[in-house]
Amino acid sequence: MIKAIALIDSFKGCLTSSQAGKAAIAAFQSGEAASIPVSDGGEGFSTIMTEMLGGSFKEISCSDPLGRPIKARYGLLDNGETAIIETAEASGLGLLLQEERNPLQATSYGTGELILDALKHGAKNIWLGLGGSATCDGGTGLLQALGYRFLCPEDEGDRQPLMLKDVRGIDATHRCNLLSHCKITGFYDVSVPFCGQEGAAMMFAPQKGATPAMAESLDKWMAKLCKEYSKYSGKEIMNIPGAGAAGGIGGAIGGVLGAEMALGVQKVLDIAGLESLLNGCTLVITGEGKADIQTLKGKVPMGVLEYVRAHTGPENRPKIVLIAGQVSDLQQLLDAGFDAVLQITPAGMPLSEAMIPATAIANITRTIKDYLLC
Repeated sequence: MIKAIALIDSFKGCLTSSQAGKAAIAAFQSGEAASIPVSDGGEGFSTIMTEMLGGSFKEISCSDPLGRPIKARYGLLDNGETAIIETAEASGLGLLLQEERNPLQATSYGTGELILDALKHGAKNIWLGLGGSATCDGGTGLLQALGYRFLCPEDEGDRQPLMLKDVRGIDATHRCNLLSHCKITGFYDVSVPFCGQEGAAMMFAPQKGATPAMAESLDKWMAKLCKEYSKYSGKEIMNIPGAGAAGGIGGAIGGVLGAEMALGVQKVLDIAGLESLLNGCTLVITGEGKADIQTLKGKVPMGVLEYVRAHTGPENRPKIVLIAGQVSDLQQLLDAGFDAVLQITPAGMPLSEAMIPATAIANITRTIKDYLLC
């Protein structure tokens, strides 16, 4: 019987979900623990979902966040009728060097190109994982790739949000007609609004290279864009779950494209069959690269915590341990219901050393072994 299950998100720029999970279960005797790769809609979503469901992959040429040509792939199920795409694949932060990160210049056009290719090759269902993007363009690039045009006094057709300062309407004349015959579902990683103090720009643009002044400018621009999206779609974009995910792509697809929206981690855990695996389990290990107050907004650890609570009773509920390379807001995380919150990086270890994959793997295994001895 499995006593422990590891459900750990990727440590971005360091370990995949699979690597992190295997490092955790290395602390146990053979057969006592299992690892399941997970994603919240961000990095790894397409690969994990496609492999779990026995699909295949297709690679195409498309644009990276700065418009440069790259190769990117998406998953296919049901003889190509379902496409599984993630924003991190073509529009991800990990595609850019530190000095290249600037959300005023980054576009989600490449993600739109992936969707367009899937549509042209017969996809009738598109699952889009929202997370890990380098962008804060409100999904304008994605929509442009699908034929939408943003009406501006100047610089019409430019893909950068910097050049779309004064959007005064949306023209769908050349919209891809195949969208009318396709159902899109957006799986978001964080439940944040499209704009405002807790919205896409103010919360996440600084992680993508924005200065505080840039984040404020982006938020004001997204507030105007939000009105245009609401006017076009007849929906209140601020009320769409996950509207601020992936730099506002959630709002673009939920509003303009009419996509359904759902928490990514819940879909992954359902497909993984976690409910049945919880029978007899006494310990669940979850985690991510950095754990803080944003963890509680729909990231993998919070999704795991909520899933376990919903599918077990007080009498048979396993302990839930959260591990991370870096931990802040400790009390809030404990108050949320985690039984323990553990930082794997030893005090004084430089970030450059902690980010070495072999070091991170050793730190995870050691941390779990130490916890089991307590």
